[in-house]
Amino acid sequence: MRIRALMAAAASAALVLAVGASAVAAAKPTTLPAPVDYANVRVLDAMTGQPALDVYVSRVAVDTPPQYPAVKYGTWTAYQKAYFTPDCIGQPTCHLEFQMAVPGEATAFKTDSLDFRAGGSYTVALASTGSTGPNFIVVSESMTKPVSSSLRFGNLTSDVTKTLDFSAMRMARSAGPVSASAQDVAYAKTSAIKPVTAGPWNIQFRVHGSMGMAQPVKNAVLNGARRYTAYAIGNLGGTDQYAAKFILVPNR
Repeated sequence: MRIRALMAAAASAALVLAVGASAVAAAKPTTLPAPVDYANVRVLDAMTGQPALDVYVSRVAVDTPPQYPAVKYGTWTAYQKAYFTPDCIGQPTCHLEFQMAVPGEATAFKTDSLDFRAGGSYTVALASTGSTGPNFIVVSESMTKPVSSSLRFGNLTSDVTKTLDFSAMRMARSAGPVSASAQDVAYAKTSAIKPVTAGPWNIQFRVHGSMGMAQPVKNAVLNGARRYTAYAIGNLGGTDQYAAKFILVPNR
């Protein structure tokens, strides 16, 4: 009988401890992650005729400094957080007002509302054509860590009436892909992503339907496990500093 009493007491104590632990667990507040209220954005300047540009995001006053100051033609910035406006907090997407201006001039010559997904990553290209004028072009970027190298092609040249054919060839021995191409890529568009191997590559483009690769060639070394976009920018057939050329832009 004594043994049974001891066992019953032990069981009762264990039950009390279990109930107490459950009560503590239930009382512990659940901490939820704060909603992401920004997108990761970088700016690429492909605007012919302007050597550098200031870019503002959701400017609240004329003396607000540009978030991306003096972005030079043919270059791109680091990613920055473009914060959502108060009415977008907690929402999956938000429209943000982007403006471009000549450095030193407060008045923007182009303003547009661009759509971004919370936590997403984007390249906002500044470009123009003779028929459309200045444009903001939003290109979505993947931020997951790549397991292999890849290449895609983008058309940011200034003639909206012409599409481009792209070709890339591996310049050394390789056990993987030795070529990549895309046909008939329209203005403001990017091609599908192509797998490539690390090493030296020769990249070319031509106006769709033309016989030869008349545009300048880009010789570039692609690193392993990295994503790249080869953008064609500038004036097709031009001969000055804004003549058509390639810029090879790595992802983050």
